[in-house]
Amino acid sequence: MIDINSSLFIQVALFIFLMIVLNKIFFKPFLRFLEERQEKIEGDAREAARLQEEAERRRLQVEEGLNKGQLQALGEKGRIQDAGAQEGKALVDTVQKEVDAELPTIKAQIAQESRQVSVDLERRQGAMAKEIAEKILGRSLQ
Repeated sequence: MIDINSSLFIQVALFIFLMIVLNKIFFKPFLRFLEERQEKIEGDAREAARLQEEAERRRLQVEEGLNKGQLQALGEKGRIQDAGAQEGKALVDTVQKEVDAELPTIKAQIAQESRQVSVDLERRQGAMAKEIAEKILGRSLQ
């Protein structure tokens, strides 16, 4: 059989006192530390997510800038190619005009030389015929 006496009340009072003291000295500071730690972890996670979003936004800006730069470079390349083609066409046209301008002069010069050669051949025709005949006959014709 259990005897309930005054020592039970003293033990209950000591237990309650000890719980109050331990709660103020140990449990509340430890729980506060855990809460602060959890808040810091959540804050760091939010900051990491914000930095990740910022990095992604900047990456997209860089890619957009690169794409714009590539488009500008392609446009500039096309413009330079067009300008080169136009300059080449202008040069070919200029040379063609020069050739067209000189062609009648050259044709006239060739015609003049051709007439001169024909006149010279007609003049030398008799002498050449005699020389050929002498070579064929192997003797002199007089």
